Formats: sequence, C-alpha cells, structure tokens
Amino acid sequence: MPQDLLQWLKDHVLDCVGPRTSGFSIKNATHTAEEHTSILFKCNRIYHHNLVRLNYTTYDIQRAQDVINLKTAHCNIMLLRQHNDGRDGYYCYARVLGIHHVNVVCAGNVYKSHRIEFLFVQWHESIQDHTWETHTLCRVHFVLLANPGAFGFMDPGAVLRACHIIPAFS
Repeated sequence: MPQDLLQWLKDHVLDCVGPRTSGFSIKNATHTAEEHTSILFKCNRIYHHNLVRLNYTTYDIQRAQDVINLKTAHCNIMLLRQHNDGRDGYYCYARVLGIHHVNVVCAGNVYKSHRIEFLFVQWHESIQDHTWETHTLCRVHFVLLANPGAFGFMDPGAVLRACHIIPAFS
C-alpha cells in the first residue's frame, strides 16, 4: 500500500506540473517509471497542515472564507463530478484526511521548484441520490477500504465553496 500511495502521489504531482487538468488524480491514468524518477521532492519533505482556508465571493459581492479543519467535523467536502464514470449525480463527496504541500523539482531544471498543494481524501459513494420530486437529499457512505479507489489526492482549488455535508447518524 505505501508504494501505491507514493505512485498515486507522483501521478497527481505529474498531472499538476504538466498540462493543467481538473485537479483530480485519476487512478487509471498512470505515468511511466521514467516520468516518476524525473521529479524529486525538495529536501525529501512533504509538509503537513491542519487547516486550509478557501476564499470565495458571495452572491452579494462580499468576501467569505471556508475553512477545512482536520481536528473538527468540518473536514467533509463536495466537488463537481468531472468524469462520467457510470455513476449518477453531479457531485463527488470526500472526507479530507490530510492537507499537504510539496516542493517539486523537475530533473531537467534543478534550480526551480514548484509548490504543489494537495488534499489526501477518502471518497464517499452515493447510496441515495438527490431528487426534487420526493424532496430527498443525497445520502453517502465511505467507499470500502478494500476498494483501490477508496483514497485519492486532489487539488484544493477543485473544492466547492459554501457547500457542506451534514452528518446524519442513525
């Protein structure tokens, strides 16, 4: 598992350094071993943070801020679904397990580093979709840990602002 996690992280970093995509790390689009060795983490460090602040503009042109804090219940996020992978709905849901950044150095240019910020998340899957006709909200639960797609990396810029998951325990 740790080797797979490092490979997923390097895939995400390569996607961020290369052509700009949606911010999602897709497990199916892996890079070659040569590409993985072409990037280095400066000082072999990954930096951890306890919270991230996401700024946005409200409907009445005011400034507002969402905070994702790992030490509170405010660590669930909502995203727009970027790919039609056979699932219904327009949104993805996840729980943020880690907020990190890494300074990446490409092998061709050892003097310039890129700061890549990313979230380590555990994905939720929908068990009941939102419908206007029955006035029901979407219900989600964690993807099983045995599933290789249960965890992933994503860009904090892809998080929807002013949207929250409300826990409903039974």
